[in-house]
Amino acid sequence: MTELNRQAATIERATLGMGCFWGPDSRFGQLPGVIRTRVGYAGGTTTDPTYRTIGDHTETLEIEFDPEILSYEEILTVFWQNHDAAKDRFYKERQYISLLLYHSEEQKRIAYQIKTEQEQILGKEIQTEFQPYTVFYCAEHRHQKYFLRRFSKAMDSLLPLFPSDKAFVDSTIAARLNGFVREFGTLKDIRAEIHHWGLDPDNEHVLKELLENIKW
Repeated sequence: MTELNRQAATIERATLGMGCFWGPDSRFGQLPGVIRTRVGYAGGTTTDPTYRTIGDHTETLEIEFDPEILSYEEILTVFWQNHDAAKDRFYKERQYISLLLYHSEEQKRIAYQIKTEQEQILGKEIQTEFQPYTVFYCAEHRHQKYFLRRFSKAMDSLLPLFPSDKAFVDSTIAARLNGFVREFGTLKDIRAEIHHWGLDPDNEHVLKELLENIKW
């Protein structure tokens, strides 16, 4: 239900690889301005990768965000401050490399600028691989909102609000709660933020009542 999601006049996208995609999904999902997140595979050449047959792709996180609330610069700062991008060797070849897929020449320009700034802060040469975005393959459902799915009682309350598992995965509330269960943000923060999502009063009430009654 898009009417339960944060509304935005403009939506931009960031696609990043920073190791196993479960953790970044939680870390970025709790940021105000993020509308939805999904995990998947990108950066390679093989078609239709899966977790078992990933080929030369990398585990990646795709973020849709409102640039009026959260800037691409801020996203990249979180990106580089929360994984070791100075490594030039990675476990399982390309699956867990540091990867940035830019969606425009402006994103590319900003990325190189922030990279230089972060190298000065970290005192290390960043080895992140840069590529233009071409295609993103969504990962299997079991990997989407991985940590939130471990709370079966909460899932029993959440899933009936959405017409499909995909709609649940793409929801703002799932992104926030997937961050909350990893101790990124609080339920109080989410309740306060919902008022600014541009929802009609009935749908705002639905989400606030959910947060009031949800069991873990």
